[in-house]
Amino acid sequence: MSTRGATRLSSGGADLSGAGAVFSTAAGDQAVRKDLGVGEIWRQAREALRAKLGEARFENWLAKLELVAEVDGEVLIAAGGELERDRVRSNFGHLVQQAWNDADPYGRLVAIEARERIAQDVLALAGSTTAEEDVAEEVDLSSEGGQPSVGTETDQTLDNFLVGDSNNIAFGLARRLALGASVAAHVVTIVGPHGVGKTHLLKGIEAALASSRGKGSVLYMSSEDFTIAFVEGVRKKDTSELRAKVRKAKVVLLDDFQFICSKPGTLVEFFSNLRAVVAGGGVVVLACDQSPASLETLDDRMRDEIQGGVIAHMDMPERNLRREIVRAKAEAVRSADEAFVFEDEWVDMLADRLPASGRALYGAVRNVYVGTVLAGQPVTRAAVEKAIQLQLGGFTTRPPKIDTIKDVTAKAYGVTKQDLESSCRKRQFAQPRQYAMYMCRMLTTCSYPQIGRMFGERDHTTVLFAYRKISKLVAGNTALSAELSELEQRILADPRNSR
Repeated sequence: MSTRGATRLSSGGADLSGAGAVFSTAAGDQAVRKDLGVGEIWRQAREALRAKLGEARFENWLAKLELVAEVDGEVLIAAGGELERDRVRSNFGHLVQQAWNDADPYGRLVAIEARERIAQDVLALAGSTTAEEDVAEEVDLSSEGGQPSVGTETDQTLDNFLVGDSNNIAFGLARRLALGASVAAHVVTIVGPHGVGKTHLLKGIEAALASSRGKGSVLYMSSEDFTIAFVEGVRKKDTSELRAKVRKAKVVLLDDFQFICSKPGTLVEFFSNLRAVVAGGGVVVLACDQSPASLETLDDRMRDEIQGGVIAHMDMPERNLRREIVRAKAEAVRSADEAFVFEDEWVDMLADRLPASGRALYGAVRNVYVGTVLAGQPVTRAAVEKAIQLQLGGFTTRPPKIDTIKDVTAKAYGVTKQDLESSCRKRQFAQPRQYAMYMCRMLTTCSYPQIGRMFGERDHTTVLFAYRKISKLVAGNTALSAELSELEQRILADPRNSR
């Protein structure tokens, strides 16, 4: 329950005599009302309460109550303050519940809570239409070429996961989960820094279980996916679709768990689902870049539920594993473009001088490819050295600012910075706007809300949609991948980045 403190309604105070006659509904009407949304049910309940209490009493006591959302099987109603909440609960609580039940075939519980006690992310989402409207500006770019991009990890399986001392325990757990074997816990947490392969392991588990047990047995979601689904559910005042999707799976895989920990309502909703999956004998696997002990927003029960399971750590790859990663990436690029020849000497250069994550090593190989073959130049030691310096930050530059990214992107696509910040959804503006949002997320440390504010005070979910959309397109479109790589180089080369 997202209010974290809302109590069940008690019967108290109100005169209930004759209430059944006022609120009763024929059983035959139940089937007709199966498809009613909670918004319509609340409207009907309000009208029934108005008829029961009379106009004056209704306006004085109940007219200001607001439907927030249906979350975890309960209907959340906001009152103005704690005093108003207490009076409504005491004098009219049972009437409100009964009016709701007579209009709702599912008989959901109603929770009345003071507005200030409701998790702010839930309250903001329920009252916001900005992101919902901005979703319409998503641009369908799927028709712009369909070639696979060079060296993209489109098939992340456990068979192509590279194993070393830094990740062998996590890999062993993933292998057992993929085989359906017991791991002695219902909650498994894989902890490690960005880019060490946590997502690869989760996707590998998903692929194996979907193949052996059917797609319905396993569910992979990024925290962004979960948040977006929760956002949509709260806006529709009904999160039952998300609950059904999560709870029917026997194995639930959640990536970037730390992302939802800053959103109290979303976090409570997730743990409600986690408990339901575990109670049904299922397994929940979390990938996180922080240990559970350092996640301050977890309450004691949440932290105990994670720490009572299995926790496996992944570290930065050791030298031998770095060599294997670089070699595998270079071979993947060469399989897509034979012009890319990467000598063993250069494999060693990258492995020895970049004590970095697998993702950063992949990026270094990509930078060599983009700076040589795509530019019509041979692969040289100097090109490899430049890629190393880019990864190490050896040039006297700093990360670009959002304004710089907007300026460079606008110039590249023949629009103005004001066009990127505007509400216009025409393709000629929406497309570069999404590219710019994607670059802001890739090249800066700014959060989704911070980026959204810099693009005309947009909701953070708009940036989420843009980032996810472009990421998927880049993974399957060689031309777009090269185009955005060139845009990235222009942004990084901008003199405003000089220290």
